[in-house]
Amino acid sequence: MEQVAALRDKLVEERERLNGLLAQVEAVLTKVSDSTGDSASASARKAARPSPLDQVKTVVASTADLREANGNLSAARIAKVFGVSVSQLAGWLGRSKQAVSKTPDADSLQPALGYFERVARMRLVTGNDAGFRKWLRTPNKLLENASPLELLAKEDWQVMADYVDDTLTGAPT
Repeated sequence: MEQVAALRDKLVEERERLNGLLAQVEAVLTKVSDSTGDSASASARKAARPSPLDQVKTVVASTADLREANGNLSAARIAKVFGVSVSQLAGWLGRSKQAVSKTPDADSLQPALGYFERVARMRLVTGNDAGFRKWLRTPNKLLENASPLELLAKEDWQVMADYVDDTLTGAPT
C-alpha cells in the first residue's frame, strides 16, 4: 500500500512538472506567433466580447456538449457539431491539425473556441445539429448572401457571434 501511495505521489509530481513545461512551450509559441505577425494566431487568442446571453442557463446549457469533463471547450466536439474536419477548424484557428488533435481542449484555444460556442447557440433555433449544419451552409441576405460558415472561415467570428446573439434576443439587425 505504501508503494502505491509513493508511486501516486511521484506521478502527481511528474504531472505538475509536465504541466509547467507545457505552459512554457505555450508561452514560447505565443511569443513566436506575436513576433512573426501571425494574424490567425493573434485572432485565435483574442476572446469574444461578452454576450448578454452568457448568464441565461438554458442558453449556456445548449452548448454543454461542446465541453470536456474539465469544463474546457473541445475543438474536436465543435468540429463535429459544425460538420467540418478538425483539420479545417485548426486552419481557421491558425494551428496545425496535429496540435489541435493532440489537445483539442487546450487552454490556448479557449478564447477562439468561445466564438464557435456562441455561434452553436443557434441550435436553440434550428432545433437540432442537422438543422444547425444546414443553417451554417445556407447563404443569408442579412450576411450579404454569405453563409455563416463562409464568414467563420474568413475569421468574422465576432460578427457571427453577435448575429446569433441578436437572433436569440430578437434584437434588430
